[in-house]
Amino acid sequence: MNIIFIGARGAGKSKVSRSLSKKTEFPVVSTDSIAVYEAGGIPIPKFVEKSGWKAFRELEYSILQKLQNADGIILDCGGGILFDLDEAGNEVPSQRKLDLLRSIGRIVYLERGLEELIEKVKGDSTRPDLSKETSYRAILEKRLPVYQEAAHFKLNLSKLSKEEAAEHILDWLGFKSK
Repeated sequence: MNIIFIGARGAGKSKVSRSLSKKTEFPVVSTDSIAVYEAGGIPIPKFVEKSGWKAFRELEYSILQKLQNADGIILDCGGGILFDLDEAGNEVPSQRKLDLLRSIGRIVYLERGLEELIEKVKGDSTRPDLSKETSYRAILEKRLPVYQEAAHFKLNLSKLSKEEAAEHILDWLGFKSK
């Protein structure tokens, strides 16, 4: 059994995964960390700048393929994991990635309010610029319904600590924490 976290940048996926890992002793696997490793240590913003978003989305897909037989992990997914690019370069929902994620484990959508998410990622140079033309707000408005649709379980983190969030997830899964 694997637990998969999806959600927007700044939702708290990494913090909740680490908290849940302490309670379950499942290791945390980050798609973004694997992407940096697979790209030869090149940070994601530099990889995207050099190779483009389409290449990055393909890299994510290959990472998910490699994780198909994983068992007992917490998968912390990058915010765009559920998306690919169409021929015109527009972001579109990725059925192939969603199918892989569903075959890998139980999908937990960690959500926060739109304004809260926008505030959390302002000026964060550790994350690649999503778009020069499109605002983060517009991107979120398109992505949030896709996250909702993909999830087996949704949890709003606006008023929860990472420890409380981990407990809610354990309850939902029927786990007893260690």
